[in-house]
Amino acid sequence: MLDAALEILGSQGPAALTIAAVSKASGVSNGAIYHRFADRRSLLVAAQDRFLVKIEDAWLSRAAAVWDIAEGETLLRRLIEAFADVFTENRLIFQAFMLSGYDDPLLRERGAASTRQAAREFSALLVERFGTSPEAADTAYRILWGQAVSTALFADEEVTEFAVSSQSRRDHLLRALRAVIGI
Repeated sequence: MLDAALEILGSQGPAALTIAAVSKASGVSNGAIYHRFADRRSLLVAAQDRFLVKIEDAWLSRAAAVWDIAEGETLLRRLIEAFADVFTENRLIFQAFMLSGYDDPLLRERGAASTRQAAREFSALLVERFGTSPEAADTAYRILWGQAVSTALFADEEVTEFAVSSQSRRDHLLRALRAVIGI
């Protein structure tokens, strides 16, 4: 049921997430869904938790896979790619939870907890690897997070009229992070 809910969110957006749609996509009756989840919101909360656990694991495995890279700039480039890829690959699902979570305390807090966890881990890695200050590492995380959220919520043309390739944007992010963390 939760996988079906995430599939619907990822392909059609939050407006398409109904108990009937999840029933059809999962092959489970409406009654079985209501037996497990009191309502659409309960289903959405459980789906968000499943999604964020997967994203947290994906981010950690991608980051861990590049952490042993000796050269600092290459390491940062790969971290930027990993961060951007996680948000790009799951754009509509992130968008659904960010928009739904804005006014829902449970969704908002779970999203915030996930963001804080990622910030702690990312910042700790930058402090350990580059000897940067915790404040600079936090700023580096916020730059990447801001870019990722912008990408999740808006198409490029909704943000600015200036077309920039994803590679060029990543190159600029790399320069910004190098400046912030002092390498």
